[in-house]
Formats: sequence, C-alpha cells, structure tokens
Amino acid sequence: MPQSPSAFAARVTRALAALRKERGITVEVLAERLGTAVQNVRRIEAGQNLTLGTLVRFAQAIGVTVEVVFKPDPSGPRTAGRGRKT
Repeated sequence: MPQSPSAFAARVTRALAALRKERGITVEVLAERLGTAVQNVRRIEAGQNLTLGTLVRFAQAIGVTVEVVFKPDPSGPRTAGRGRKT
C-alpha cells in the first residue's frame, strides 16, 4: 500500500527529533539556531509546517545533510492517464 504524504512527514519529523536528541541538542538551542520560537520547533517535530526548505534548515541546524532516495513501489508503477505522454 502506498505511503500517504502525512505518514511520510510523520516519519521524517520523528527521525529529525531523534537525531536532535542523539546529538544532545535541546529544542531551545535548535530554536535559537533556526531563529524561531521553541513552539515552532515543536510544531515541526510534530509534523506540522514541514516544507522542504524547513527540512533542510532543520537538518543543517543539527549538523546533518538530507539525502533523498527513491525506491520502486512494491505495488507496481502507476500508469499515466489517458492522453498524457510519459
């Protein structure tokens, strides 16, 4: 079954929060590095307000890089709709 965008965002933000904690960075320190309020960091870690730009800034602030890997979907490829060229 394909992963929903909200499930993907939740997985990413859980991983970010875990990395932050592993590196011993508090929410307060991260908020300062990002130039934002602590509440905004908590929202991001809860899966809210996550954009690609926010993801990259968050990763840089905790000292990691973002790498995207696309893998084949076990349920098979989606087909193009009628009249669309692939």
